[in-house]
Amino acid sequence: MSEKTKENEELVSCEICLKELSKAEAKSAEAQDYVLNFCGIDCYKEWQKKSEEDKEKK
Repeated sequence: MSEKTKENEELVSCEICLKELSKAEAKSAEAQDYVLNFCGIDCYKEWQKKSEEDKEKK
């Protein structure tokens, strides 16, 4: 869930490390019904790796 800062800037949490960052700074991966936010490429790559591992387990 997002919230507003004092400067009226919307905040989101990184999907991996849960760090709060402004929505404008967030890197996003869009899926059909939702958007995931990441603080940077390292967290995005970690999510991709976990996602691929989950697919292989099925």
